[in-house]
Amino acid sequence: MVESATLEKVRAKAGDASLPSLAADNPALEAQLDAVIGVNVGISMLLVSTGDGRAVAFRAQSKLDPRRLSAMSNSFLTLGETLSRELGLSTADYVTMSTSQGSMVLVRVAGDRPYTLAALGHSDASLAIVLYAARDAAARIKSLL
Repeated sequence: MVESATLEKVRAKAGDASLPSLAADNPALEAQLDAVIGVNVGISMLLVSTGDGRAVAFRAQSKLDPRRLSAMSNSFLTLGETLSRELGLSTADYVTMSTSQGSMVLVRVAGDRPYTLAALGHSDASLAIVLYAARDAAARIKSLL
């Protein structure tokens, strides 16, 4: 896995300005994630990752590994999008996973490059609440990526 600083150095030497930077306004991004969690008490985690599965911003109420979750979340969302295309459906808006201990919603955030937003809800939060929080977070952070 290549670090973003290394990619920026390679791009600078190659003179390729057409590739957008991976830099995001992390304080503003994290503030928006905090705001979403603050108004949606059923949400226990929000995670933003790049299209290749690297963590960009992470907020959680429990100890989780954002690097591992980023890679798996992006893969799961990409698989849902691929299945949607294979079935001849329109592009998948989101992918969900529900268990007796909670639900997760994965949403693609389109910017200069694709990002994945993962929202995890407590067991007492309905899937609708988790979906609303994920879409709210995606709308809030889109301009920051």
